[in-house]
Amino acid sequence: MTTDFQARAHSHVNELRATPDIVMTACEIGSGPPRELSADDAALIGSAWGDTAVEGVREYLLSTDHIHVAWHMDDYSLDGEFFLKDVRNCLSGRVVPYVDVSLSPEQRELMADGLLMLEEAPGSGRLTALRHHAPSQGLWFYDTNHRNLVPLELDYRSYVDTLLVMKGIPGWQYLFTDVDLRHGKYHATVRQLEKTLEGFPDLFPDHDYSHLRERFQARCDRPTRGRARRAR
Repeated sequence: MTTDFQARAHSHVNELRATPDIVMTACEIGSGPPRELSADDAALIGSAWGDTAVEGVREYLLSTDHIHVAWHMDDYSLDGEFFLKDVRNCLSGRVVPYVDVSLSPEQRELMADGLLMLEEAPGSGRLTALRHHAPSQGLWFYDTNHRNLVPLELDYRSYVDTLLVMKGIPGWQYLFTDVDLRHGKYHATVRQLEKTLEGFPDLFPDHDYSHLRERFQARCDRPTRGRARRAR
């Protein structure tokens, strides 16, 4: 028996495998029995987010320490990758060891206070982290390419749900920040998101991308041209 989240992760991977013209280059997802939520696990989660968070996280556990998925279209027009830690592995792990002098003093202080890496695309310079012992499930997105360390408008559960739907597309997290994507330095990121939200409704018709298209339009002032599909 797998956890609900583990089963959904497998379903999303199977969608990638079944889609013509998509090449899977990495797939470490695991298929063993779930790692049950032990008393120590509950205490760990409770110490970070409060005891009321424990039950909400129970259905978002992995059967392995992490899952790693990478893929690309045959013509490399779209690609995605994510290395997602199990939340228990994240909360018991080491803090992000980086010191980035290009960040503002407030951002450097936040990083020094302790961020725990939850998910990244290895080698991309982008990662999502939890604040160490923060009194909420708030997440932070760190992007060395654009010298950003910004809060996300997502909690843990909504983050991992969206991660699966977006299949690890680079920079999708910017849809959930207050960063002004109309700035020229984000042109490549915006174009990638535009192509994604045009193509994904046809590639993965069982998912509803309309709310993500709306966020894109609101943040970029440029409508996508693809057709929205409702989840079936």
